[in-house]
Amino acid sequence: MPWWLVGRARQAFLPQWRAFAFLSGLGSLWIALASLLDVFNGFLLTAHMLQHMVLMMVAPPLILLGAPLIPMVRGLPRFAAREFAGPLLKWPAAQRLGSTVTHPVVALLLMGVLMFAWHISGLYELALRSSSWHQVEPACFFFTSLLFWWPVVQPWPGRGLWPRWAMIPYLLVADLQNTILSAVLAFSDRVLYPSYSATPRLFGLSALEDQVAAGAIMWVAGSIAFVVPAIGIVVQCLSRGSIRNQQSSLRATESVSHRFRGDSPRNHSLGRLLPVSSTGTKFETISFAVMFVAVGLCWAWLASGSSDRDDLSLRLSHRTGTLAVAVFTPPGDSLSRLTELAVLIQDRNSLEVVSDADIKLTAHKGDARGPSMATLHQDPQNKLLQSAVLDMPTTGIWLLDIFVRHGLENTDLSLTVNVVNPDNSIERRWPYGAIIAFFAILVVVYRLRHAADVECITQSASDDECANPLAQRGD
Repeated sequence: MPWWLVGRARQAFLPQWRAFAFLSGLGSLWIALASLLDVFNGFLLTAHMLQHMVLMMVAPPLILLGAPLIPMVRGLPRFAAREFAGPLLKWPAAQRLGSTVTHPVVALLLMGVLMFAWHISGLYELALRSSSWHQVEPACFFFTSLLFWWPVVQPWPGRGLWPRWAMIPYLLVADLQNTILSAVLAFSDRVLYPSYSATPRLFGLSALEDQVAAGAIMWVAGSIAFVVPAIGIVVQCLSRGSIRNQQSSLRATESVSHRFRGDSPRNHSLGRLLPVSSTGTKFETISFAVMFVAVGLCWAWLASGSSDRDDLSLRLSHRTGTLAVAVFTPPGDSLSRLTELAVLIQDRNSLEVVSDADIKLTAHKGDARGPSMATLHQDPQNKLLQSAVLDMPTTGIWLLDIFVRHGLENTDLSLTVNVVNPDNSIERRWPYGAIIAFFAILVVVYRLRHAADVECITQSASDDECANPLAQRGD
């Protein structure tokens, strides 16, 4: 829909293939964050590395090829686009900030520093143990990669700060960074991330073999992602005949880009694509406020009650007969009253995951049997695990009895846990606070933007001063 709206104004500059590229980028994000890659990344470094490659090498360039900036603004409610998004894009400070963070030197350094930092053993282990940091890590990779690919793709209506040929060494330096890090993983003679040694192994790969495979994947996939665009730019530059012709063409393209960005005082191409700033009607204002509150409350409710399987840690590992059983609970010495417990069953010899085992769980405290009994079922987020939520109503030491049956083989496991009742009100309420704070910021911005209108009315300013108050505010 946003591409159709923009296409009515400038069909030649935003063809439909850009919409396809943008949707493909979103699809690759889903593959990285919600597919089997996310299921396996806590068990296999290779899966974690593939996830990072998609987040850094596939999704960002595809999304930028979709030239998403203006279509996304036009897809917003008219009031939001006119009063907030449109003026923000035309705000000189925001444009200077955007030019700074997308400068090739800054973007290359940011991506390189964060890529090396997150692969340091301590930070990587933190991301494996903590659900919150596990979400921060891919976000860092994705957003810094968007900045890195911006000078290469140059999404319309942006323009390159460097000549086109300069992107060749830019990409080759990035490939060198990727090669150094992947070589460290591939040629190391020890396991760099101890969590992968402790977790149950899959597909018969040892932790060291898994690490070597991850380094090889990073080396090959990263080189392809950087070298292929560099070759394409070489061909593009050579096809123009000479460096002088290339520079002349760049100047012409830059001039056209100036006109589309609205830099020319007599050309308003950007203004025709972005909503024109003006005072909105009461109906638009109230409708936007109601919609914002409704959507914000839904998001806050989902965020405050969401459960993430990435923060489960190995609590017990047991081998008996033909089965290998691993029990996972939230990390820490103490558990809360409502505790999620997950179990992984594998064939002891082949390490294949057994998904049809019957698992029953009973929790009791002391000699009195507690009220919590559950049958574990396949986890909806991680298909390798079977999980259930236990309600242990009182604090203290609880004994968890886990009964596993598969075919003719039965296994009993026991696990002692300390149950506390932590105050998680802040954890559950922060999304509501974030929505309130964001709404307050929007209100302040709206009042500041229209302060000149109020001043014109209260001070009876001249007609010339009130005719175009937005121009005085730099919109």
